Amino acid sequence: MENEKPQSGLYIVPTPIGNLSDITIRSLKILSSVDLIISEDTRVTKKLTSKYGIKSKIQSFHKFNSKNKIPGVIKKISSNFSIAVTTDSGTPLISDPGADLVKECFENNLSVFSLPGPSAPIASFVLATFQAENFTFRGFFPREKKKIESQLARFNGSDCPEIYFESPKRIIKTLNAILELSGDCKITFVRELTKKHEEIINTNISDLLEKISMKEKILGEITFIIEPIMSKITSLSEEEIIKFGNSLLNKGMNISEVSRLMSKDLSVSKRDIYQLLIKNRK
Repeated sequence: MENEKPQSGLYIVPTPIGNLSDITIRSLKILSSVDLIISEDTRVTKKLTSKYGIKSKIQSFHKFNSKNKIPGVIKKISSNFSIAVTTDSGTPLISDPGADLVKECFENNLSVFSLPGPSAPIASFVLATFQAENFTFRGFFPREKKKIESQLARFNGSDCPEIYFESPKRIIKTLNAILELSGDCKITFVRELTKKHEEIINTNISDLLEKISMKEKILGEITFIIEPIMSKITSLSEEEIIKFGNSLLNKGMNISEVSRLMSKDLSVSKRDIYQLLIKNRK
Protein backbone atom coordinates (compact mmCIF):
# COMPACT_ATOMS: atom_id res chain seq x y z
CA MET A 1 0.00 0.00 0.00
CA GLU A 2 1.58 3.26 -1.15
CA ASN A 3 0.50 6.66 0.15
CA GLU A 4 1.78 10.18 0.41
CA LYS A 5 4.21 10.82 3.25
CA PRO A 6 2.23 12.13 6.23
CA GLN A 7 3.00 15.30 8.15
CA SER A 8 5.76 14.93 10.73
CA GLY A 9 4.52 14.07 14.21
CA LEU A 10 3.36 11.22 16.42
CA TYR A 11 0.41 9.14 15.21
CA ILE A 12 -1.54 7.14 17.81
CA VAL A 13 -2.82 4.22 15.73
CA PRO A 14 -5.35 1.67 17.11
CA THR A 15 -4.94 -1.90 15.91
CA PRO A 16 -7.41 -4.83 15.89
CA ILE A 17 -8.37 -6.44 19.18
CA GLY A 18 -8.25 -9.87 17.59
CA ASN A 19 -9.74 -9.93 14.12
CA LEU A 20 -7.17 -8.39 11.75
CA SER A 21 -9.96 -7.15 9.48
CA ASP A 22 -11.01 -4.65 12.16
CA ILE A 23 -8.61 -1.91 11.12
CA THR A 24 -9.53 1.37 9.46
CA ILE A 25 -8.41 2.42 6.01
CA ARG A 26 -6.79 5.53 7.47
CA SER A 27 -4.80 3.45 9.96
CA LEU A 28 -3.48 1.28 7.14
CA LYS A 29 -2.50 4.37 5.15
CA ILE A 30 -0.64 5.87 8.11
CA LEU A 31 1.15 2.63 9.02
CA SER A 32 2.28 2.14 5.44
CA SER A 33 3.61 5.67 4.99
CA VAL A 34 5.23 6.74 8.29
CA ASP A 35 9.00 6.70 8.69
CA LEU A 36 8.81 4.44 11.73
CA ILE A 37 6.35 2.32 13.70
CA ILE A 38 7.04 1.88 17.42
CA SER A 39 5.09 -0.99 18.95
CA GLU A 40 4.55 -2.80 22.23
CA ASP A 41 5.49 -6.15 20.66
CA THR A 42 7.10 -6.11 17.22
CA ARG A 43 6.10 -9.74 16.63
CA VAL A 44 2.41 -8.94 17.01
CA THR A 45 2.66 -5.81 14.88
CA LYS A 46 4.49 -7.71 12.11
CA LYS A 47 1.52 -10.10 11.78
CA LEU A 48 -0.62 -7.09 10.93
CA THR A 49 1.89 -5.38 8.64
CA SER A 50 2.61 -8.66 6.82
CA LYS A 51 -1.08 -9.25 6.16
CA TYR A 52 -1.44 -5.84 4.53
CA GLY A 53 1.95 -5.64 2.82
CA ILE A 54 3.21 -2.76 4.97
CA LYS A 55 6.97 -2.26 4.74
CA SER A 56 7.53 0.51 7.31
CA LYS A 57 10.36 -0.01 9.78
CA ILE A 58 9.25 -1.31 13.19
CA GLN A 59 10.97 -0.86 16.58
CA SER A 60 9.94 -1.93 20.07
CA PHE A 61 8.44 0.54 22.53
CA HIS A 62 7.16 -1.05 25.75
CA LYS A 63 7.04 -0.44 29.49
CA PHE A 64 10.55 -1.75 30.02
CA ASN A 65 12.29 0.48 27.48
CA SER A 66 9.93 3.42 26.87
CA LYS A 67 11.74 5.89 29.15
CA ASN A 68 15.03 5.27 27.38
CA LYS A 69 13.40 5.39 23.94
CA ILE A 70 11.49 8.67 24.35
CA PRO A 71 14.44 11.08 23.81
CA GLY A 72 15.30 9.37 20.53
CA VAL A 73 11.69 9.45 19.34
CA ILE A 74 11.41 13.15 20.18
CA LYS A 75 14.64 13.85 18.30
CA LYS A 76 13.37 12.02 15.21
CA ILE A 77 10.03 13.84 15.16
CA SER A 78 11.88 17.14 15.65
CA SER A 79 13.89 16.19 12.54
CA ASN A 80 10.69 15.93 10.45
CA PHE A 81 10.03 12.21 11.02
CA SER A 82 6.54 10.77 11.14
CA ILE A 83 6.18 8.02 13.75
CA ALA A 84 3.22 5.75 14.53
CA VAL A 85 2.78 4.20 17.96
CA THR A 86 0.77 0.98 18.26
CA THR A 87 -0.06 -1.54 20.94
CA ASP A 88 -0.64 -5.31 20.77
CA SER A 89 -4.36 -4.71 20.36
CA GLY A 90 -6.79 -1.85 20.63
CA THR A 91 -5.99 1.81 21.20
CA PRO A 92 -2.47 2.70 22.41
CA LEU A 93 -1.97 4.38 25.81
CA ILE A 94 -5.04 2.62 27.28
CA SER A 95 -3.36 0.52 30.01
CA ASP A 96 -0.22 0.62 27.85
CA PRO A 97 2.95 2.76 27.77
CA GLY A 98 2.98 5.98 25.76
CA ALA A 99 1.46 8.70 27.94
CA ASP A 100 4.91 10.12 28.76
CA LEU A 101 5.76 10.21 25.05
CA VAL A 102 2.61 12.19 24.22
CA LYS A 103 3.40 14.60 27.07
CA GLU A 104 6.94 15.12 25.77
CA CYS A 105 5.64 15.77 22.26
CA PHE A 106 3.31 18.51 23.44
CA GLU A 107 5.99 20.03 25.68
CA ASN A 108 8.25 20.20 22.61
CA ASN A 109 5.49 21.67 20.42
CA LEU A 110 5.40 18.57 18.23
CA SER A 111 2.21 17.44 16.49
CA VAL A 112 0.26 14.49 17.89
CA PHE A 113 -2.54 12.84 15.92
CA SER A 114 -5.06 10.42 17.46
CA LEU A 115 -6.77 8.02 15.05
CA PRO A 116 -10.12 6.46 16.02
CA GLY A 117 -10.37 2.70 15.99
CA PRO A 118 -10.75 -0.53 18.00
CA SER A 119 -11.05 -0.22 21.78
CA ALA A 120 -11.88 -3.20 24.01
CA PRO A 121 -13.54 -1.11 26.79
CA ILE A 122 -16.00 0.55 24.40
CA ALA A 123 -16.66 -2.59 22.36
CA SER A 124 -17.37 -4.50 25.59
CA PHE A 125 -19.46 -1.80 27.26
CA VAL A 126 -22.04 -1.78 24.47
CA LEU A 127 -22.62 -5.51 25.13
CA ALA A 128 -23.77 -4.88 28.71
CA THR A 129 -27.48 -5.35 29.30
CA PHE A 130 -27.81 -3.06 32.29
CA GLN A 131 -28.82 0.50 31.50
CA ALA A 132 -26.18 3.17 32.00
CA GLU A 133 -25.35 6.42 30.31
CA ASN A 134 -21.79 6.59 31.62
CA PHE A 135 -19.01 4.36 32.89
CA THR A 136 -15.58 4.41 34.49
CA PHE A 137 -12.67 2.54 32.93
CA ARG A 138 -10.22 1.31 35.59
CA GLY A 139 -7.72 -0.68 33.53
CA PHE A 140 -6.42 -3.90 35.06
CA PHE A 141 -8.06 -5.01 38.30
CA PRO A 142 -5.73 -4.35 41.27
CA ARG A 143 -3.81 -7.23 42.82
CA GLU A 144 -2.92 -5.96 46.30
CA LYS A 145 -5.49 -6.56 49.01
CA LYS A 146 -5.55 -2.94 50.24
CA LYS A 147 -5.94 -1.59 46.72
CA ILE A 148 -8.76 -4.05 46.01
CA GLU A 149 -10.60 -3.01 49.18
CA SER A 150 -10.12 0.68 48.44
CA GLN A 151 -11.22 0.35 44.83
CA LEU A 152 -14.33 -1.64 45.62
CA ALA A 153 -15.27 0.61 48.54
CA ARG A 154 -15.28 3.50 46.08
CA PHE A 155 -17.23 1.41 43.58
CA ASN A 156 -19.85 0.48 46.20
CA GLY A 157 -20.60 4.14 46.79
CA SER A 158 -20.97 5.03 43.12
CA ASP A 159 -23.81 4.81 40.62
CA CYS A 160 -21.53 4.17 37.66
CA PRO A 161 -20.54 0.84 36.06
CA GLU A 162 -16.82 0.10 36.00
CA ILE A 163 -14.82 -1.60 33.26
CA TYR A 164 -11.76 -3.74 34.00
CA PHE A 165 -9.22 -5.88 32.21
CA GLU A 166 -8.20 -9.16 33.86
CA SER A 167 -6.05 -12.16 33.06
CA PRO A 168 -7.64 -15.64 32.76
CA LYS A 169 -5.34 -16.86 35.55
CA ARG A 170 -6.73 -14.34 38.05
CA ILE A 171 -10.35 -13.96 37.02
CA ILE A 172 -11.85 -16.42 39.54
CA LYS A 173 -9.95 -14.87 42.44
CA THR A 174 -11.04 -11.42 41.29
CA LEU A 175 -14.70 -12.40 40.99
CA ASN A 176 -14.66 -13.90 44.49
CA ALA A 177 -13.20 -10.66 45.85
CA ILE A 178 -15.95 -8.63 44.18
CA LEU A 179 -18.64 -11.00 45.48
CA GLU A 180 -17.31 -10.72 49.01
CA LEU A 181 -16.81 -6.95 49.07
CA SER A 182 -19.49 -5.65 46.70
CA GLY A 183 -22.19 -8.29 46.73
CA ASP A 184 -23.72 -10.29 43.90
CA CYS A 185 -23.74 -7.45 41.41
CA LYS A 186 -24.52 -7.64 37.71
CA ILE A 187 -21.61 -8.32 35.39
CA THR A 188 -20.89 -8.44 31.68
CA PHE A 189 -18.06 -10.87 30.98
CA VAL A 190 -16.34 -10.59 27.59
CA ARG A 191 -13.62 -13.03 26.55
CA GLU A 192 -11.72 -13.29 23.27
CA LEU A 193 -13.60 -10.32 21.81
CA THR A 194 -13.78 -10.39 17.96
CA LYS A 195 -11.99 -13.75 17.83
CA LYS A 196 -13.22 -17.20 16.81
CA HIS A 197 -14.02 -18.31 20.37
CA GLU A 198 -15.59 -15.04 21.50
CA GLU A 199 -17.66 -15.42 24.67
CA ILE A 200 -20.13 -12.91 26.11
CA ILE A 201 -22.02 -13.56 29.36
CA ASN A 202 -24.49 -11.16 30.99
CA THR A 203 -25.39 -12.38 34.47
CA ASN A 204 -24.44 -11.81 38.12
CA ILE A 205 -21.16 -12.60 39.89
CA SER A 206 -22.23 -15.83 41.61
CA ASP A 207 -23.74 -17.29 38.43
CA LEU A 208 -20.65 -16.38 36.40
CA LEU A 209 -18.42 -18.05 38.96
CA GLU A 210 -20.45 -21.25 38.63
CA LYS A 211 -20.20 -21.14 34.84
CA ILE A 212 -16.49 -20.48 34.45
CA SER A 213 -15.45 -22.70 37.37
CA MET A 214 -16.74 -25.62 35.32
CA LYS A 215 -14.24 -24.89 32.56
CA GLU A 216 -11.15 -27.07 32.47
CA LYS A 217 -9.10 -24.03 31.55
CA ILE A 218 -9.90 -20.35 30.99
CA LEU A 219 -8.07 -18.82 28.05
CA GLY A 220 -7.92 -15.48 26.29
CA GLU A 221 -8.07 -11.80 27.10
CA ILE A 222 -10.89 -10.73 29.41
CA THR A 223 -12.79 -7.48 29.81
CA PHE A 224 -15.60 -7.26 32.34
CA ILE A 225 -18.05 -4.59 33.43
CA ILE A 226 -19.66 -4.55 36.86
CA GLU A 227 -22.65 -2.50 37.92
CA PRO A 228 -22.87 -1.22 41.50
CA ILE A 229 -25.82 -2.45 43.51
CA MET A 230 -28.20 0.35 44.28
CA SER A 231 -29.15 -0.66 47.79
CA LYS A 232 -32.05 -3.07 47.72
CA ILE A 233 -32.20 -3.37 51.48
CA THR A 234 -33.45 0.09 52.37
CA SER A 235 -36.69 -1.64 53.43
CA LEU A 236 -34.74 -3.81 55.88
CA SER A 237 -33.15 -2.34 58.95
CA GLU A 238 -29.95 -3.71 60.47
CA GLU A 239 -32.04 -5.15 63.27
CA GLU A 240 -34.18 -7.08 60.79
CA ILE A 241 -31.11 -8.39 58.98
CA ILE A 242 -29.60 -9.50 62.30
CA LYS A 243 -32.86 -11.15 63.36
CA PHE A 244 -33.19 -13.05 60.09
CA GLY A 245 -29.50 -14.03 60.13
CA ASN A 246 -29.70 -15.32 63.68
CA SER A 247 -32.79 -17.38 62.83
CA LEU A 248 -30.78 -19.16 60.11
CA LEU A 249 -27.83 -19.65 62.46
CA ASN A 250 -30.16 -21.19 65.06
CA LYS A 251 -31.27 -23.69 62.43
CA GLY A 252 -27.74 -25.03 62.21
CA MET A 253 -26.24 -23.07 59.33
CA ASN A 254 -22.78 -21.63 59.90
CA ILE A 255 -22.14 -17.91 59.69
CA SER A 256 -20.29 -18.14 56.37
CA GLU A 257 -23.20 -19.98 54.74
CA VAL A 258 -25.71 -17.48 56.13
CA SER A 259 -23.65 -14.53 54.90
CA ARG A 260 -23.34 -16.01 51.43
CA LEU A 261 -27.07 -16.80 51.20
CA MET A 262 -28.18 -13.39 52.47
CA SER A 263 -25.65 -11.61 50.27
CA LYS A 264 -27.13 -13.22 47.17
CA ASP A 265 -30.76 -12.71 48.17
CA LEU A 266 -30.35 -9.12 49.38
CA SER A 267 -27.59 -8.04 46.97
CA VAL A 268 -25.43 -6.87 49.83
CA SER A 269 -21.74 -7.44 50.43
CA LYS A 270 -21.15 -10.85 52.00
CA ARG A 271 -18.45 -9.29 54.15
CA ASP A 272 -20.80 -6.59 55.50
CA ILE A 273 -23.40 -9.17 56.52
CA TYR A 274 -20.74 -11.43 58.05
CA GLN A 275 -19.35 -8.60 60.18
CA LEU A 276 -22.83 -7.46 61.21
CA LEU A 277 -23.75 -10.96 62.36
CA ILE A 278 -20.44 -11.48 64.18
CA LYS A 279 -20.95 -8.27 66.17
CA ASN A 280 -24.53 -9.18 67.07
CA ARG A 281 -24.33 -12.96 67.48
CA LYS A 282 -26.77 -14.30 70.08
